[in-house]
Amino acid sequence: MTDIDCDWLSSMYGRHFADLHLVVPGVNRTYRLHDEMGVSYLRLYREFGRPRPQIAAELDLLEVFPEQPEVEISRPIRTRDGALLIDLTFEDRHRQACLFRAIEGKDIDITPDGIKHFGQALASLHVAMPTKIDGAVRRLDPSAIGKDTLEAIKAISGSSGVSEEIEHEFLTAFEKLQTRFLPQGLCHGDAWTGNARVNDGKVGFFDFDDFGQGALVLDLGTAAWHLHGENSSQRDHLIDALVSGYEKVRPLSDAERESLPLFVQFAEVRSLRFLAKHCLLGEEMWSEVFRRAMKTFRC
Repeated sequence: MTDIDCDWLSSMYGRHFADLHLVVPGVNRTYRLHDEMGVSYLRLYREFGRPRPQIAAELDLLEVFPEQPEVEISRPIRTRDGALLIDLTFEDRHRQACLFRAIEGKDIDITPDGIKHFGQALASLHVAMPTKIDGAVRRLDPSAIGKDTLEAIKAISGSSGVSEEIEHEFLTAFEKLQTRFLPQGLCHGDAWTGNARVNDGKVGFFDFDDFGQGALVLDLGTAAWHLHGENSSQRDHLIDALVSGYEKVRPLSDAERESLPLFVQFAEVRSLRFLAKHCLLGEEMWSEVFRRAMKTFRC
């Protein structure tokens, strides 16, 4: 099939989807569906980079995550035969997909109050995370990912300056930090306001594609990295609000607080690796990406 057959999908889930619209193109194609039960989303997982056991671990987490008064998550929906993952052919290639319940609501306000609320919800998410799930949970290790990023970008024109920063500054700093002594747990992996909605004060999280086991401050660093696009004075206020909200639920250790700037850099490194492995960028775009990365490393 060149696109998703709505009738076939309806038969798989025993439902009657009235329409299906592509809302996120690219690596992880996402479709919005509607039927008598409401709105749901179909995610086509990328062709490579995530083996099936890792996807299964993500879906297991989303099924066993306990109900919470402050936060909710987008849960997977089983087929009529009880499967979470389905196999299909898209553009003559095998893909895996899953249907998810919609997280409806408003965008998070990019204001100190809105970001503080988001930080509080992120901490509530961490506190509620199960300690053990089935499947192959990836390790979000800064040293291993940093080295993999160096390998991924080395052939790209203009990468030398960024590579030097990663090799001589970023990796050296993390070796000294010894992240295994920071509080660990299951992380969302891409926790930012674009992957959350708020409805009647309750924050819902979705897109756990990058989840894994690691230092919990990783999620806080990722959220702060996404705020770096704001002007400098506003950015600092927003990051302060993010941390303040988070600590209302889970106070940070001194080591976590001191390491937060490094985890902002880690978010940049992970972004570079994703772009190098899964996206085709032109020379001008890569030049802009590397310029942004250098700004993050030297911030």
